Amino acid sequence: MSEKGSKETVTVEAKPEEKVTPQYITVDAYPIIEPYSYILILKNPVTQRIYYHVEEPTLTDEEKKILKEIAEFLTEEMDINLKELKTRGEAKKYLLKKFREVIKAYKVPVEKESLTKLWYYVQRDFIGYGKIDPLMRDQFVEDISCDGVKIPIYVWHRKYESIPTNIVFETEEELDSFVVRLAYLAGRHISIAQPMLDATLPDGSRIQLTLSREVTRHGSTFTIRKFREDPLTIIDLIKFNTVSPEVFAYLWYVIENRASVMVIGGIAAGKTTLLNCLSMFIEPDLKIVSIEDTAELNLPHENWIPAVTRTGVGLGSEKTAISLFDLLKASLRQRPDYIIVGEIRGEEAYTLFQAMATGHLGMSTLHAESIDSAVYRLESEPMNVPRTLIAGLDLMVLIRRTEMNGTPVRRVVMVSEIVGLDPRSKEIITNEVYRWDPKTDSFIYGGRSYLIERIARRSGLSMEDVRRELNRRKEILELMAKKDIRDYYSVSTIIKEYYENPELVYRRLRMES
Repeated sequence: MSEKGSKETVTVEAKPEEKVTPQYITVDAYPIIEPYSYILILKNPVTQRIYYHVEEPTLTDEEKKILKEIAEFLTEEMDINLKELKTRGEAKKYLLKKFREVIKAYKVPVEKESLTKLWYYVQRDFIGYGKIDPLMRDQFVEDISCDGVKIPIYVWHRKYESIPTNIVFETEEELDSFVVRLAYLAGRHISIAQPMLDATLPDGSRIQLTLSREVTRHGSTFTIRKFREDPLTIIDLIKFNTVSPEVFAYLWYVIENRASVMVIGGIAAGKTTLLNCLSMFIEPDLKIVSIEDTAELNLPHENWIPAVTRTGVGLGSEKTAISLFDLLKASLRQRPDYIIVGEIRGEEAYTLFQAMATGHLGMSTLHAESIDSAVYRLESEPMNVPRTLIAGLDLMVLIRRTEMNGTPVRRVVMVSEIVGLDPRSKEIITNEVYRWDPKTDSFIYGGRSYLIERIARRSGLSMEDVRRELNRRKEILELMAKKDIRDYYSVSTIIKEYYENPELVYRRLRMES
């Protein structure tokens, strides 16, 4: 009795396409746990609306009755809290042992062909996330949102964006119970007295919960922002044509040479993904402190302190809350080389720019649709960053969510250097190094980089030397994309090795290609 790949696997016949209503067209399909659960992306040919359909083994009425009995027996028989076991593997091993014992001890009348289906649901409900477990396992799903009872759960899908699923909590009792369980898994408590909760699940995913109808009219709600252990990398963005190898080579070079960068863009533009990619260019031995509301950054650096805000706990919760501002002030006493703030929105912005003015390097994201609007937001309440400090930033990178041939895409539409502050007009002077041309879907060089020129002067290099280095890095990124070296570990390893011996890495990649 086990999953695919182990000796006792029993295959469950799964033909999800046969169970789909004929009027829907399957536009995509992929497995979650073969041969048990699958995801179908369906399209209504009339409305063109996209749906996210979870297919799991179908249980007969008798099997549903048996599953309920097994769940009750397991709850009574288990003498260890599954949450206390160190790993999911240990929990699964213990649960399987108890599952077999219960079937044997209580003489549960179950056919052999039903065992694998029942075991799938036992795992899903006891050590997984119940009916949303396939969504939590789906690498393409970034956010999961339940807006109340009898309302389809929505997901934010990396390919298809916001789409409804076929998963619904049918009763208030079922949804309330699930929300309480999520709070328990996060090691927190939610109740009618305190019906709102922000917390973090064991896998790093961030949750926001409300209980019952105390603050939300449709009943309990939850939103899960999933944490990605294998995030999108530089090579992924190159293959998506979000950024070109040439632009990334430029960004790699200036970040190595201690540039402070701000990524700006609108909602769901891909700001944090790009920020995470850019942070991979930071030299391996520099000390980094990252500060976020939700743990999304995943850096390969050993000398990295990831800090996350905390909501208040218990009575007088505002006194126990820890904000971005609190964490940023504390980080300055940790002597970081780079301070990375996931997104600046308030008073922490002034502190970050002050830190950059005193020699720290900074990276962050900001919600803004243009360079001008970014400057305006930084100057306005509640950030209140003066232009003299804004001028200390080196780069702004504007990323935008747009459409190409009816398909949603993300593109870095502008890379702009902050040259300084005009002494007469007090306007921020910028230099557009790269811009995206939507007609050709290509990235056009503006002709000059003041930042590169400054780095060359400081390093005693000729511009020809710098151009050669930029071309070499561009070629390395192109070779990695060509060879599909895209996973987080491989990309970060090559960048680290390049800092140690650039010529060796360059020759090796060329020979392997």
